[in-house]
Amino acid sequence: MENIHHYILNYLAPFCVGACMGSFFNVCIYRMPLGRSVMYPGSHCSACGTPLPWTQNIPIFAWFYLKGRAACCGARLDFRYPLVEFLTAVLFLVIWQLYSPWLAVIYCALTGALIVGSFIDLDHFILPDEITVGGIVAGLILCFLVPEMQGADSHWQALKLSAIGAGTGFGVLWLIAIIGTFALRKEAMGFGDVKLMGALGAFFGWPCVPYMIAVSSILGSVIGGVLLLRSRRKLGIPIPFGPFIALAALTWLLGGNEWMMEYLSFLP
Repeated sequence: MENIHHYILNYLAPFCVGACMGSFFNVCIYRMPLGRSVMYPGSHCSACGTPLPWTQNIPIFAWFYLKGRAACCGARLDFRYPLVEFLTAVLFLVIWQLYSPWLAVIYCALTGALIVGSFIDLDHFILPDEITVGGIVAGLILCFLVPEMQGADSHWQALKLSAIGAGTGFGVLWLIAIIGTFALRKEAMGFGDVKLMGALGAFFGWPCVPYMIAVSSILGSVIGGVLLLRSRRKLGIPIPFGPFIALAALTWLLGGNEWMMEYLSFLP
């Protein structure tokens, strides 16, 4: 019986909570760019507006049960819905295994914000201020309340480290954006990306900044290059950078700090 409780608490519960939150994140991805409330009205068909019964709103499984079509009007349902739900469920499960309960809750919330922001950026080339500016404020407050986030001994020390991280992330990426814009003679990076890096610096501290800039740049170059080749688009087609910053942040969250320290230990 004890093993069953352990399994439910440590594996099944975080996965199911993540799947349910992923369903809510799908609502945020769709409604936030349109300026609509994410709380009201309840779940409904985006094509005809028919309210959805709970049987058609079960995370992950509902899409496959409905065979990718709305039961009310037959409209096609994007595969993104189960993808976001499954991705969120897996990430919540992994984070719950890696961190203490309080840190796990905080980092799961941050992961949700990164998922929402990334998919909105893919669709609309914007990162909402609710996620970027809100992330900076949330990072500062949470680091003050939970000094463990910064590895600090006191609340004020953690707040100081968080502020330094936010300023470093914001300032360094802003400088890169200014230089890139001057060199390319057009906007090289959206200001939302700069604010997002500031938010991540607030959560993780300044050591994450060079890592995330390097990893996101590599990911952007490789994945962006592959997408350009496959679609046969010309150079200069804009590609949102926010998702690559989010991917870099997730790798940091899942062990990037240790990977970086291990790599640096091999350098002279």
